[in-house]
Amino acid sequence: MTTTTHVPPQTSFLRGGMQAAADAARTITPALIGVEARVLYAVLVLVTLWGLAIATWGYPALIIVAVGLVPVMFGVLLLITVGK
Repeated sequence: MTTTTHVPPQTSFLRGGMQAAADAARTITPALIGVEARVLYAVLVLVTLWGLAIATWGYPALIIVAVGLVPVMFGVLLLITVGK
């Protein structure tokens, strides 16, 4: 008596990686539905991008973010002054 085994067709490395990423996204997505988690991940991405910018361009990347946040801080100080 002979036995045969079914060998699944080979998929490309890229297609297998895409399928693995899709499976991981389906597994992780229910945990990411909360607003708090999305805000946390957005902050994490921004800090990571800022760190990569500092690693790439150095000191100017630090200064650009500080200069860009000046209007935000004026707005925060204005809101504090008004009492909101």
